Amino acid sequence: MHKKIDTNDLDIPKDDIDCWERYPRHRWVYDLSRLLDAQNIKWSPFEVDSLPDRELNINLKTEKIVVRQPGFIYIKKPEGRHTFTEMYLIKGEIKLMRHVDPDTGKELESLFGEVELRLNAFATLYFHKFTGVVTVETYANEIFRIRLSTFVDTSRETNLEVVKLIKRIYKKNEVIVHGLTDRALQETLAS
Repeated sequence: MHKKIDTNDLDIPKDDIDCWERYPRHRWVYDLSRLLDAQNIKWSPFEVDSLPDRELNINLKTEKIVVRQPGFIYIKKPEGRHTFTEMYLIKGEIKLMRHVDPDTGKELESLFGEVELRLNAFATLYFHKFTGVVTVETYANEIFRIRLSTFVDTSRETNLEVVKLIKRIYKKNEVIVHGLTDRALQETLAS
């Protein structure tokens, strides 16, 4: 068994609120209606017979107490194999893609279908120059949710290749910026 990651030495986002603040150019991934529009999947702001299932349009996971007004959209319940895929990206290039079974939490050997092709194309189109981990929830070949963080708890990670990528992606930058200290400015400097 490999040594686990010491997360104290890394600048890993803690939750979706942290990712929302850290990656302002990619906030759209949390907007389900925009994600569905990008794939030409039908949705509605009101319930219709063909779209009976209500979903939160923006669902940010956090342990913090935040006040927000949820908005709902209506969709057809997704069908097919349910999978989480972690894409480790450095400057827009996928360095590693791994699939995780949502029920067991175990890594899958491979996937059938066009999921990897769709995720590669999606990363090329929408994550140009992005450095971070993108977790994609898919049903069959359709993308249903995206998070800008890992699915698996990084502090318990033992896969050596994944550990190296996490350290490379989330290393703390010792950049001292006088004046503007916005996270977006630091992200621009890192690109």
